Amino acid sequence: MVQVTIIRLIGYREWTETLGSDREHVIQGIQAQLHRELVNGFSKVNAWAHPLRYDYLFAITNGVNREGLMSVIKDLGEYSPVPLSSGTYASDNPRIAEKEAFKLAMKAGPWGSLIGGVDDGLVAMAHIDLVDSTSSTEWTSSYQLYEHVWNVINQVRLYLAPYGGITLYLGGDNMISIVTPTIREEDLRPLSELINARVGVGIASNGRTAMKLATEALDSLRQQGKYGVLMLMER
Repeated sequence: MVQVTIIRLIGYREWTETLGSDREHVIQGIQAQLHRELVNGFSKVNAWAHPLRYDYLFAITNGVNREGLMSVIKDLGEYSPVPLSSGTYASDNPRIAEKEAFKLAMKAGPWGSLIGGVDDGLVAMAHIDLVDSTSSTEWTSSYQLYEHVWNVINQVRLYLAPYGGITLYLGGDNMISIVTPTIREEDLRPLSELINARVGVGIASNGRTAMKLATEALDSLRQQGKYGVLMLMER
């Protein structure tokens, strides 16, 4: 099962409106700081995290108990301009886990944390790298490349939805999708061919290790000059 934690920044929009009209650079600076502390804090407990809209933050927290979660969220709160609340839920389907965690985060009051169940099961992460997209002669601008990547992300999102896929952009030619741990290499090969990508999949007991293995698989494909899908599982 995949354990998802959603952190809600309570009153975030209202806070932005107190900053006056010359505020966007301030908001983006706070967002960048929150992103850094989110990633650093959860990586220390072997979890993996990424912002969603910045007023909601997302983490894969398999193996992290209530005390560990509360410690990370408390530290993150020192960098937040508004109170935080959180919800945690575990399910075989990552999208269901996220949906239920979101509901719990919405119910929790300021600095509250609601947990619908924790899990020490497996999490699967698919690290996807588009092959030679930036070196293609068909591109004429950096923005055109940016548009292309987001079009591909939408394709990946739709393809992996039946596998519980939660697909996020990592920058450059890279994206990540958290999928059900029962996914198979043959399930992903059509996607790899469709978007001309290498897909490294990591399956492990926690988010950080799953991401490490997914990247290791991707690097192995790249170093061998191979395309397609490679799956690695924690021993």
